[in-house]
Amino acid sequence: MPREHSAASPSGINISGTIGNALLMHARERAVHFFMFVFALDALCRRVAVLNPGVTIAAADAFRVAATHQVDSGFRSKDPVHWGFDEDDPQVVLNSSTSCRNTDAAHFCNLGLEAVAWARLAAGHGGDIHAFDLIEMVKRLAGNTKQMPQRINIGPDRVIDVLHGELAGVFLGAGKPVVSRANLNAYLAAATAAMSDYKAEQLRLKRLGLAACCDVYLDVYANGGDDIWMTLTGYVWAECGARRDALAVADYLDW
Repeated sequence: MPREHSAASPSGINISGTIGNALLMHARERAVHFFMFVFALDALCRRVAVLNPGVTIAAADAFRVAATHQVDSGFRSKDPVHWGFDEDDPQVVLNSSTSCRNTDAAHFCNLGLEAVAWARLAAGHGGDIHAFDLIEMVKRLAGNTKQMPQRINIGPDRVIDVLHGELAGVFLGAGKPVVSRANLNAYLAAATAAMSDYKAEQLRLKRLGLAACCDVYLDVYANGGDDIWMTLTGYVWAECGARRDALAVADYLDW
């Protein structure tokens, strides 16, 4: 399935601040997007199966471990007003998050849609408003990005890309509500382990700037995830409440 690109909203803003502050938001939002993606995909597969019993697709078989949608694109500049990312400088996290010379549109989720399964889902919703909305939600969550220095996108952020691919299959294939405190705890523990390993390698290579970026991710994972959990429960409750005739909250949320 080729990647589907779309432009950023002309009314959108890119909030400035330090790279460290931007990474705090990015790491947290990556967790939120991941869980909302698996929720929306699971809900879509269940809804289409109800509407069209001949279209039974397991959510664990409907995603790809790669982005198939992307909002926005990267930025490249040779203008000296923009700074170059120094992976060896531990103070790099204090630089401006909006004036790096090379940035990528870094995905929050970085999961995509398996082409054959997606075509069947898209064809099987039969005009149902709930299924249609879930299709759009999945696409939006798959494509959402944030401008980040390219070296981060292909460095520590790639660690979380890989983790999302591994955990999505596990959570979707377990036959349990995908948004649960147990799954969030598993996510935080796995992300901590993977990022700690990556950080250790950067320290070995004296890439102190990348190691400092890793510390920001690790700070997010170390806080216990209470704020992430509250955000997720609010989102799932709201979606199921708005579609109470189509989605039962107990199928998707487990305290």
